Amino acid sequence: MLAGRAILFSGRRVNCPCCGWKLRSFTQGNTSIKTREKGYCPRCNSKARHRRNWLFLKEHTDLFKKPMQLLHVSPKYALARRLSKMANIDFTGIDLEGRPFANHPIDVSDLPFESNKFDAIICIHVLEHVVDDRAAMHELHRVLKEGGWALITVPIDFQRRTYEDPTIQSAEARKIHFGEEQHWRVYGFDFIDRLTAAGFEVELNRAEDIPQTTQIKFGIMENEHVFFCKKSKSSQRSATQ
Repeated sequence: MLAGRAILFSGRRVNCPCCGWKLRSFTQGNTSIKTREKGYCPRCNSKARHRRNWLFLKEHTDLFKKPMQLLHVSPKYALARRLSKMANIDFTGIDLEGRPFANHPIDVSDLPFESNKFDAIICIHVLEHVVDDRAAMHELHRVLKEGGWALITVPIDFQRRTYEDPTIQSAEARKIHFGEEQHWRVYGFDFIDRLTAAGFEVELNRAEDIPQTTQIKFGIMENEHVFFCKKSKSSQRSATQ
């Protein structure tokens, strides 16, 4: 179905960097043939955030150039289908819900891997689903090699502090308070503080800084920000002292 839809939507107006397809429009997702601005790729079903992250990885990292041990937390199909096949990447996918390309049913807040194992980590829209997100951040920092990097994204509202309440347990209540039944919080401007407390050096790459022509061409939304996190040698020494 996707292959046939991809041909139907062939064009030159927009591009999907995740699969390389040139399109006349994005769609409403799944197998829909209805168009949607900045929607899903009709060929690989990438979302706007996946295209945004693929471009960031290509432009700001050496993931496609050097041998890499990569940890992909809750692998996103549009990314993992290609990354897992690249000759230079030793791919490890983890997830608790049996996603495709997840090699292990592992909780990100309690990783079984040795410290300093991975050169790079991809963690896209995961931490808001994790009960103990601080533990998850510390675990991601622990298993990352010195000098390694982690691409981390979350839904975020920079106009407020992070809102969470551990007494809000039911799925219905979490949808009301946090926007989705599986979310445990709404992140705010202090999200970076949580990442730095885990040991990361954090660089915020704002989506609105991407040129408008690029946003239109690749169907990128202005609220999909990237937190590019690095593990320095000094942070590792501090963690072991």
